[in-house]
Amino acid sequence: MRSLLAALVSVAVSFAVVIAAGFQIHEKTQSIPDSVFGFAAASSIAILAGGLYCLFMGIAPWKHLPAKGTYPLPWSGNRNLPAPPSYVRPQTPAQIAYAEDAAALATCEHLQGIERSMRAAGLAVRLEKQSVHGPTISATCRINQAELIRYFNLPDWISYREGYQPERSPWDNPRADIFCGECVKKDPGRCDILALHPDECGPDTPWFPSPPPAGQ
Repeated sequence: MRSLLAALVSVAVSFAVVIAAGFQIHEKTQSIPDSVFGFAAASSIAILAGGLYCLFMGIAPWKHLPAKGTYPLPWSGNRNLPAPPSYVRPQTPAQIAYAEDAAALATCEHLQGIERSMRAAGLAVRLEKQSVHGPTISATCRINQAELIRYFNLPDWISYREGYQPERSPWDNPRADIFCGECVKKDPGRCDILALHPDECGPDTPWFPSPPPAGQ
């Protein structure tokens, strides 16, 4: 009932305002063709009526736009509506247990030294859902490949790779992986550590195991 009343009042007020304004304009000039004047009047009535209806009903036509914090609606009863919540990936019991146990290790025996050092360094390390095609863990850091090889004395079968997974562009989905080739067949679900590709990094992104020398 309220919405119907708001619609009727909006149309009536819009019609009266536009017609009154139209007569004032039409009396002062005869240079506007009737067809153009009629189209302009009809469009003005529709736009004004829509705006008034939104005003009366407290509707924000742009509410589909992303909001930060809160967005005020001066014509609504609630002037401080919360922004839509951001999506958070649900965690499995294994992921929760891994996050709560700083000593837990999930990678294969050849990568556990790297994983242990990442966690000890305070990096954001997350256990990924088990998959033979995905990483075992992901670490929010940028890899210094030369120092990684030197510090951990890595064998040839452990490699660091940077690349893309192209979709619409050859540079879609950048990724960087520390990969154990020794375990790819016997233990594929535990042989990959996902790090950040240089394209995903900024000045504040932590390096692992240490930053490169200045100027490199």
